[in-house]
Amino acid sequence: MSIELQNDQGEPWKMPPHALTFPVVLDGGEKLHEIPLRPISVAEHRAALAKAGKDDDAQFEALVEVATGLPPSVLEQLKQPDYVSLVERIYNYIKMPPSFFTGVAPESPDDFALLVPIRAFVDGVPKIVDRLQIEVPAMKVSKMMRKLKTANDRADFVTAHCVGLSVPDVQSLSLPDWSHLQERLNDFLNKPGAFFQSATST
Repeated sequence: MSIELQNDQGEPWKMPPHALTFPVVLDGGEKLHEIPLRPISVAEHRAALAKAGKDDDAQFEALVEVATGLPPSVLEQLKQPDYVSLVERIYNYIKMPPSFFTGVAPESPDDFALLVPIRAFVDGVPKIVDRLQIEVPAMKVSKMMRKLKTANDRADFVTAHCVGLSVPDVQSLSLPDWSHLQERLNDFLNKPGAFFQSATST
């Protein structure tokens, strides 16, 4: 399934398929020349890692299965060079912010268009959210966050608070959108005020 969503320029953003250098012949005789890819959400990423355990190779195999929608029986037929480049694509998707994929940085890091809009409840009403504004957390929020047991719980709590969404809603964000939020929130939680004064004066 292809996913087309609007970016800042109003043009649809689509996660491009992965072209194979060495096409694969499937059991039915069909020749596979490219691998379809779709965005992965935060919740899907965590579920895949939990299922795979701590082994790095098993984790990437699980993530590739989620991103492609293909069963292991098909993925295992890929030639190793194609699999290595596919893993590299998935790694970039996990770690890089939306601007890496669109080539356009937001005017403000605290008010940005989502690479992948989500369905969320806003003031109790279901809506399509295609833009987020980040509120600077107060010290009270930081204290409440530190009382939570796991890193995921802490990240979910502060993210939900600072963008005005529920925890399940922020877990439905795409990984690039999540990466942008975490980088900015990390600044807010750890940098002194002077860091932001210099940023706003340039």
